Amino acid sequence: MAEAPAVSVVIPTYRSGPGLDRAIASLDAQTLPQGELEVLLLDDGSPDDTAERIERIAAGRANYRAFALEPSGWPSRPRNIGVREARGRYVLFLDHDDELYPDALRAGVALGDEARADVVNGKEVRTQVARWGLTHYTHDTHDARDEPLRGLLPMTPHKLYRRAFLVEHDIRFPEAPRHLWEDIFFQVDLVEQQPVVAILSSTPFYHWRHTGQNNSSTAEGERDYRGTPDYWPYLDKLFARIAAVRDPALRTELLAHTAHVRLVPEIGHRPTGRDDARIAHDRAEIERLLAAHVPADVDEHLPARSRVAITLFRAGYADAAADYLRDGIDRRPEYTVTAVEDAGDGSVTITGTVAWSRVPGQPFARRTAGGEVVRDLPEPLAALLAAHGLTPSAEVSDAFVDVAIRHAPTRVNWLLPSESAVELVEQEDGTLEPAGTFRARFDPATAAMGGPLPPGAHLVLGMCQLDGRTGIKRAFSALPAGTPVGPVVLDYSAQDGLLLRLQAPEPPAPPARKGLLSRLRKG
Repeated sequence: MAEAPAVSVVIPTYRSGPGLDRAIASLDAQTLPQGELEVLLLDDGSPDDTAERIERIAAGRANYRAFALEPSGWPSRPRNIGVREARGRYVLFLDHDDELYPDALRAGVALGDEARADVVNGKEVRTQVARWGLTHYTHDTHDARDEPLRGLLPMTPHKLYRRAFLVEHDIRFPEAPRHLWEDIFFQVDLVEQQPVVAILSSTPFYHWRHTGQNNSSTAEGERDYRGTPDYWPYLDKLFARIAAVRDPALRTELLAHTAHVRLVPEIGHRPTGRDDARIAHDRAEIERLLAAHVPADVDEHLPARSRVAITLFRAGYADAAADYLRDGIDRRPEYTVTAVEDAGDGSVTITGTVAWSRVPGQPFARRTAGGEVVRDLPEPLAALLAAHGLTPSAEVSDAFVDVAIRHAPTRVNWLLPSESAVELVEQEDGTLEPAGTFRARFDPATAAMGGPLPPGAHLVLGMCQLDGRTGIKRAFSALPAGTPVGPVVLDYSAQDGLLLRLQAPEPPAPPARKGLLSRLRKG
């Protein structure tokens, strides 16, 4: 290729299965011209025929190159070599069984060039995690410096990176036969250099497939490596790297984020299957990491539930901290759509209710003898929280319900304009439980952040926040299946719940043939 391409897609391979064909097909389908795209396939010493397979793929495409490498044991080295060999202005790391949406690279390059961005964080979707990215990809922006972690969340490597920026600052994936969270280390090195990050939410970008063989199956949000011998040493290493970040505000934000994502879940992890010695060991590791890397002044930057748990843990109440984190874990939201109505303007309104499943013997709230509404927590946890000034509020005015739709064929999800109200409802036994209502507008012509939705089945999802917990589930309904409402037909499946089936537009009628019509009229 005479001119440098716009994008170099770097794909490490290792014993790649049929998912690689899907990844290649998604690259073939890009709206970005193939002349502006190069693909680097780098096999990490696969013991099967993967190296020969990528050679065959590259032989049939002028803009592909294949590399057979000595085995390194981890995708870091192939990615680093890919950056070194790349000729594009931007680099994208694509796992060998994931895929890109058709307009991803064209839209990403256009935004990156317009924003003069060092990183374009495109809308990422996960096959089996409906909530993934919903709260991150809500708008487009040319400069995300005021967003959490400068706009790099979620901290997966599936973004467009300006190659010159990576090279200039020597930003590389750490290489080792096994290196936990290598993508998080990469992102810490990146964010420390204050990159300009643009966020692309209006165009679906990356589909992280759930196959169990992804290169990035260890990324943020997974309970990755839990229980393995190197979990704690590598978490120690990650905290140490973050502690070396020069900017105090960024360092604090990274420490708080990592403590919330990686330490707090371990505090509240159910001890099923773990003996007392293992529990004591894990708690000693948490205590050591907090003392060594997470100063107490970081706690105020944690979400409320994590902050309370770490405060209890620091004070020596590990069991109480675990009990607090597990409180309400079985209180799950259930969404019921009670009406879908034609708004008369090409859209429909969706109304419904949300109720949280009751936890036997553990009501959400109660009234004291003096009439005050308080959280109903078991003793001695309630007394311990009160003694430390940590009693959680029973107030639900900040609770909310959002409504989203998820295109069943592509898994792309979008938040809908919605409004909701949550209140405490008195039960027959005098206790109080939360309940809510919601109303949303579904306009197929604009629901994709101002753009049209594709035809097909769209799942209705409810996403709520209550008492520091976020829950997203499919909505169900007793409305009759097959009912046409405005532009949609109501449909159901036992697994998916309520579906709004959007019909494909009728193709335009072919133009009349004048000659034939003229002859008919004359006759």
